[in-house]
Amino acid sequence: MGVYLSTPKTEKLSEDGENDKLRFGLSSMQGWRASMEDAHAAYLDLDDSTSFFGVYDGHGGKAVAKFCAKHLHQQVLKHEAYSAGDIGTSVQKAFLRMDEMMCGQRGWRELAVLGDKMDKVSGFVEGFVWSPKGDEANDHFDDWPPEE
Repeated sequence: MGVYLSTPKTEKLSEDGENDKLRFGLSSMQGWRASMEDAHAAYLDLDDSTSFFGVYDGHGGKAVAKFCAKHLHQQVLKHEAYSAGDIGTSVQKAFLRMDEMMCGQRGWRELAVLGDKMDKVSGFVEGFVWSPKGDEANDHFDDWPPEE
């Protein structure tokens, strides 16, 4: 049946949370796909006055959705526009930053792990058509701080 199941998986994964200003609930269901491809992020206290919620559609693969759920909110906070109160510009720049981050060697390695395409013993990446090597990696400078 390919990437689709013969019957949908209808079990739901639900979460909720709250702080002194806000309460949320979320639920996800795998459906007809062979594996769950979507991801979400829910951060009630992104900073002192902001909450962050994201739903990321896997569009046929889970790695990028998981990557964005893990990193997008951090990039929103890091952009200078956020500090200046321009949240819209900060979100837009953070989306563009996701592309940059995924292009580097570190991004490719993390995408492989998030998509379950990396042999965790050898570090070998399977199933990707292209992976930067040698001089190609220099075209996509990877400047993530080491603590991330």
